[in-house]
Amino acid sequence: METTDSSAYRYNLSTRGILGGLFVGIGAAVINLAFDFIYRKATGYEFAEYININSIIFFTIPTMVVGGIVYSVIREYVKKGLVVYMVLAAILTIVVAFIPLGPNMLPSGQAMPPSARGLTMGIEIITGVLGTFALPYFAEHSAVWGD
Repeated sequence: METTDSSAYRYNLSTRGILGGLFVGIGAAVINLAFDFIYRKATGYEFAEYININSIIFFTIPTMVVGGIVYSVIREYVKKGLVVYMVLAAILTIVVAFIPLGPNMLPSGQAMPPSARGLTMGIEIITGVLGTFALPYFAEHSAVWGD
């Protein structure tokens, strides 16, 4: 019996982007939850009304799936799409990561405690870096897709 390393099916770019985003999103959610646990233990920050397990999971995974869709669209229709996607993702990560530095970031209009700022910034940076670098890697890497 012969085995081959390649799949008979070739996944299109949209499928690779969405599934790559889903895979990276799950991995990023696990890393973000570990960061949340370690950060809370190190700082003693226990307030969990806005930043908790549910919000981390429901922020990270859909963000990466949308990132995968955007990645596949940019790769399909833009010349040098990989570079364009990575630059846009890096810029978006920088902008979003520093939004928590504003004075009134809680939905109630109250000032966000410094501990919450560090927690949200860390989660946004982890998600952004993985979306910028890991998502294109998994969407393009032939070993992942059996090419």
